[in-house]
Amino acid sequence: MENTVTTEWTTDALGLWHRLLDGGWIAFAGWLLAAYIVIRIVKLVFSRLFIRSQKLHHPAVRFLAHLATTLIWALALVQALRAVGVDLVSILGAAGVVGIAIGFASQTALSNLISGFFLISESSFKIGDYVRVDSLEGTVESINLLSIYLRQPDHSLIRIPCEMIIKNPVVNMTNDKVRRCDLDVGVDYSSDLVRVREVIEQVVAEQPGLFTDKKHATTILFSGFGESSLNLHIGAWCHTDDYHAVRYSFATKLLAAFASADISIPFPIRDVRITK
Repeated sequence: MENTVTTEWTTDALGLWHRLLDGGWIAFAGWLLAAYIVIRIVKLVFSRLFIRSQKLHHPAVRFLAHLATTLIWALALVQALRAVGVDLVSILGAAGVVGIAIGFASQTALSNLISGFFLISESSFKIGDYVRVDSLEGTVESINLLSIYLRQPDHSLIRIPCEMIIKNPVVNMTNDKVRRCDLDVGVDYSSDLVRVREVIEQVVAEQPGLFTDKKHATTILFSGFGESSLNLHIGAWCHTDDYHAVRYSFATKLLAAFASADISIPFPIRDVRITK
């Protein structure tokens, strides 16, 4: 009895195997398994090649790895479908009309995709940089083919399409280790500009975080005659990472130094006349 049951199970198993083999399903599974193995090898090769040069997380490297993975899966899927007798030519022909309709609807996505490719290859900024695009600014959190994500100062996350980045100027404010603290200030018309300059230079010399070497000399320029003040532009250099803290401290100490030196920062004056 047991031999009879075993024989039936063996016969059924062999029959199923032959049906799967004749139907191409064994080849179908083989192609997908082979693709999985090849992709694992490709990822390992990418890791070995780029991890030593610290470029593993570079957008271009991630794009190449993703492209290689997609191509391998596509090739394996095509061969697997052929193995089970699927006529890809007929399917692609039938999908042609639908593809045209989808193509018109996906023009924006295609534009962003092409823009993303050029953006990644250009490498004008990287993850962690603080950038400004049009009126938006924040820290770059991710760079993708269709968009980038910026973490704004209020910690909100904003998605910017790559097409917008390509079409608008991008200001990378952390591209260099050094950044200039720019301040615009107006002093009273009765002020001695020589004395004003001396006070500013003294504050710069005593301000921690501001550079005082010749290469990063502070710029003090007369920018124009205002309605109620003589306007000056001050540019002092500091480390990029310390920019906001140093700029705030610099402005605070400059205001205090002006007050101690009796240098007035005037308010706009308006003369209002009422006639009957």
